[in-house]
Amino acid sequence: MLNSALRSRAEYAELGADGLAARTTPERDALIVKAVEELLDGKESVLDLCCGYGRVALPLRKAGKVVRGLDISPNLIEAGMAKAAEEELAIDWAIGSMTDLPYKWDSFDAVICLWTAFHELFAEDEQISTICEISRVLKPGGIAIIEGPAWGPATAAEIANGMRQGPEHRIVTTEFSDNRSGVHFIHDEISYGRLCAAAGIDDYKVYKRDWGGRRRLILEIHQPTTS
Repeated sequence: MLNSALRSRAEYAELGADGLAARTTPERDALIVKAVEELLDGKESVLDLCCGYGRVALPLRKAGKVVRGLDISPNLIEAGMAKAAEEELAIDWAIGSMTDLPYKWDSFDAVICLWTAFHELFAEDEQISTICEISRVLKPGGIAIIEGPAWGPATAAEIANGMRQGPEHRIVTTEFSDNRSGVHFIHDEISYGRLCAAAGIDDYKVYKRDWGGRRRLILEIHQPTTS
C-alpha cells in the first residue's frame, strides 16, 4: 500500500479542485467557516493544514486572520493561489506533509485540519507524528481543531463486504455521489486519547457537534500558556 502522502497526492491529482468542490456546497461551507471563526475567536495567525483549494483559508483571510495554507497536493495549492490572487488576498501557501511541517516552533495561534484530512492517515506512527507536529507549531495558549467522521461500530455486513477493515475495523470505505470511493480511518475518544497521550498532550477534548449540517467528531487541543 502506498504511504499516506503518496496515496493522497495521487487521489487529489485525479479528483482536482473542481471535483473536490463538488462534494460540498456554498451553504455548507458558510456554516463551517462560521463554526471555525467561533472556535478561533481571538486567534490571529492560523495554519490551515491540508487546506485543499482554500475553501476555509480564503474566507478566514477575508475575516482578517493571518493565514498559511499547507497541502500535499500541488494542483490544489495552485487552485488556491489562483483564487487568492483573483481576490487579492495575501495567503502564504506551501506544499508539504502534515507529518513533517515546514514551520518553526510556536508559529501559530491556531491550527485547523478539516474535512477528514487527518483521517487519511492509517498508520498510528503517522497519526502521532502529525499530532506532535501540530503541538510543536502552536504558540503557548494556542488551539488546534481536527474534524472528521464519528466512530460507529462495524456491522457484520460491512466487515463481510470489506467496507470496514484494519484494527478495530476503523478503516472505512465510503462511496461518494460522483461514483468515486474514499478510504479513511475513524477515530473516537479512545483512539484520540491514545494519540494525545503518546504526543504528551494533556489538555484536549473530543466531542461531537453539528458541522455544516452533519454530525461530526472534533478533537480540540489546547496548548499550555507556558512551556
